[in-house]
Amino acid sequence: MNQKAVRFFRGLARILLILLCAFALNTLVLLASGKSPATIYSALFKGAFGGVYNLARSLRWATPLVFTGLAFAVSSRCGIFNIGAAGQLYLGAFAATAVGLALPGAPRLVVLPLAMLAGMAAGMLWSVLAGSISIRFGASIVVVTLMLNYVATLFTEYLVRYPYYEPGTLGESGSTAYIPEGSRLTVLIGGTNVTTGLLIALIAVAVIAFFDAKSVLGYECRVIGANERFAEFSGLRVGGRQMLVYAVSGAIAGLGGAVEILGNYGRFMIDFSPDVGFDGIVVSLLAGGNPALVPLSAFFMGAMTSGSIAIEMFGGVPKAMAKILMGIVIVIITVQKLPQLRARFRAAASGQ
Repeated sequence: MNQKAVRFFRGLARILLILLCAFALNTLVLLASGKSPATIYSALFKGAFGGVYNLARSLRWATPLVFTGLAFAVSSRCGIFNIGAAGQLYLGAFAATAVGLALPGAPRLVVLPLAMLAGMAAGMLWSVLAGSISIRFGASIVVVTLMLNYVATLFTEYLVRYPYYEPGTLGESGSTAYIPEGSRLTVLIGGTNVTTGLLIALIAVAVIAFFDAKSVLGYECRVIGANERFAEFSGLRVGGRQMLVYAVSGAIAGLGGAVEILGNYGRFMIDFSPDVGFDGIVVSLLAGGNPALVPLSAFFMGAMTSGSIAIEMFGGVPKAMAKILMGIVIVIITVQKLPQLRARFRAAASGQ
């Protein structure tokens, strides 16, 4: 077995161990609150995997998380804590909507590629803007991307309310007109919301994983992420590589927004997906930043979202219990990374 396969299975074992610990701790929380873990976990499992419809719902909610998780994984591999996927996804979604509305009679084979390219371009430009501000002025990328998320969200709301205002019920609910049915992605599982967007997400994962493992650029980004000063002394153009990473990361998030509109919503709605950007960070952290493991982490998150509906209906607890479980996962990941954080802090303090 080669080293890449060994790293993959080690990462997979790490995910399973984290989830096992999280479920064990969550069981203690349930017992302390007087609830039956068996009943609740049974409802959670049935809601996530019980039947074709529930499984499809888990896949549907996992799809956008693959994009945002992959976007964060790409940037984190280069040492960039880019939390701007939410804003990039929204702008990508609106750009795809605008293309779909502008070409109502065009063939699907024309509209879909143009709409997805527009979404990628919008997300890329917004991410590059954040990277330019951070690199040029030395601003914290966390602060810059967080603030730009709000700007992107409010800007798309302005576009919906004014230039793209649709009178009547749609307008009052804060959405654009519908994109023609002939301009949307194809449904993979009849009667569900699983579309070819899932295949597009998996293709994006395969492409990024290949370049991360096989290309010189992928190796250089990992070197920069491990030690930026060493990379500079080695002659790497750190700023140029980082800007390229910003562009790729933003394009992935923007593509995720386009897929959501073209595959599920069919129109842009204000605040249509408020949590998917930050949930993508959890997906990436759970995957250890490994692009190849992002789909598994995203599927777990999607299953928790799908199963949370069932635990509220049949388990007798609020669906927020699934959020508590994810909070425990985040705590475990943080504890697991403490030695690395301490090492980085000591290196920074000593000027190395």
